[in-house]
Amino acid sequence: MTTPDAPQRTSDDIDLLHVLQVLRRAWIPLLAAPLLLGASTYVLTSRQAPTFEATTSLMSSMPDNSNDVLRGSQVVASQLPQGAVDEVVHSRASVQRIQKTLAASTLTDEVKTSIVQDLYEELANDKYSRVTVKSRLDQQQRGVYDLRASAETPEAARVLADAAAQALLAWDVERARTGVSRARQNLQQQVDNLNLRIAALPKGSLEAQSLIAARGQLLLNLSQATVFEQGAAGNLTLLSEANAPKRPVTPKPTRNAALVTLLTLFAGAGLALLLDALRRRVRSSADVAALGTPVVGELPKLPRTQRGQVVGLTRTGALYEPAGFIRVNLAGNLPETGALLIVTSSRPGEGKSTVAAMTATAFASTGKRVLLLDMDLHRPSQHEYWAVAGRPWVPLPGNTVPLRGDISQAIQHPRQASAIDLGGDIHFLPAGEVGRRSAALLSSPDLPNLLRHWATEYDIVIIDTPPVLALADAYNVGKHADGVLLVVESGETSVPELQQVLSNFRTTGMPLLGVVVNKVERASQGYYYAYNYTSNPTT
Repeated sequence: MTTPDAPQRTSDDIDLLHVLQVLRRAWIPLLAAPLLLGASTYVLTSRQAPTFEATTSLMSSMPDNSNDVLRGSQVVASQLPQGAVDEVVHSRASVQRIQKTLAASTLTDEVKTSIVQDLYEELANDKYSRVTVKSRLDQQQRGVYDLRASAETPEAARVLADAAAQALLAWDVERARTGVSRARQNLQQQVDNLNLRIAALPKGSLEAQSLIAARGQLLLNLSQATVFEQGAAGNLTLLSEANAPKRPVTPKPTRNAALVTLLTLFAGAGLALLLDALRRRVRSSADVAALGTPVVGELPKLPRTQRGQVVGLTRTGALYEPAGFIRVNLAGNLPETGALLIVTSSRPGEGKSTVAAMTATAFASTGKRVLLLDMDLHRPSQHEYWAVAGRPWVPLPGNTVPLRGDISQAIQHPRQASAIDLGGDIHFLPAGEVGRRSAALLSSPDLPNLLRHWATEYDIVIIDTPPVLALADAYNVGKHADGVLLVVESGETSVPELQQVLSNFRTTGMPLLGVVVNKVERASQGYYYAYNYTSNPTT
């Protein structure tokens, strides 16, 4: 019994202490690498050519959405749709206007050539960095457009930003003037046609006078169209011209060096903790024993090609002695007859089904009557270890109408339950249909009594259940069993996973008999304990 007032160290405290210890052991590379990379970053970025940015702003404030709006003698362009400004700025016509403006500037030829080449390359690649557009608009597309230009010198950035703004304004006025220009040209053509017709008629004739009157009206309209054309205005207005920047936007060696230093420091710390976590794996029985958990045996890692040979290897091969030790360790903690043994693991792939088949073979080799149940109804694999084809079926206790079936059918219809006689005192009930509906049968309140009833005619019932960290099926069955055998995989099962499983077992009352460390590398000394003992007897 624990004392309530006694201070206890939590798992969080232990984990934090362990983290600090790991970082302290690796403090030299953790500090050296960030400082070295930070200094290198500072030197390299300091040598980069500076880039300056200048910004000019334009305003779009027309509320009218019509195509041409006449206010007195002025035609104003319609409201711009979303994205139009960005497309216009990055058009070939705008680049050509910018090129002309740059040619007339006082910038050096080298800078002019560099900017123009970049602008045309950006057009070809459809990726833009020399001139970018940022908009701040309301739902009616009214607001401010910021044109940001990047260049090699402060003056070049200012000139480029203003050139882009002038190109955009020129396009805006031109689109407002286009419709009026077409109307003026049409009126001028009509006037020219009337002049030709009047010249061909006798002076003073009634028809000539009528055409002269019509020409007068056309001339009036032409005069108005000319005024409208000359007074056409765009939707955009220049708010502020660009100013030459004082500081470059890139490079920023101090900021870059600081970021690289911090990122490298965090990455190094993370890598150190990750490597430590990867090393915190269960590799031998000593790692399990350090947690205060009994180890009933170790098993060597077998090639994939020998998966179907587990039964044979247990009887006469490489698994004979390890399986014998596991059997002896289990037998001392189980009833002589009618024992229920759960075989499970923390997660898939650790070899629980292999251990279940091996344990069944080991007990049967000593004359024990064994019933093997595959209750992993999500990923059953027990049938892969046995030659079940053509084997006879035998009734289970309480069976009055023997029928072939699987574990799900046996649980639902116990009076018809049968098992496959594998020979050698082993009977096997396969999993059969896979799915959640079948797996739900493992939560049946009648299952514990049914298992006990089946166990009356067997010395041991071995139950292959799903992994305990993935599903709760093993807990539903295991708390009614006489013992639980947990399988962990050497080099793969982590210590935290094992600790979690052990904690869950204590919480749910699972009677853990011990742990089997599976897939131990042959270079490891652990699983050779049996061979070494028999090869060097003590006298």
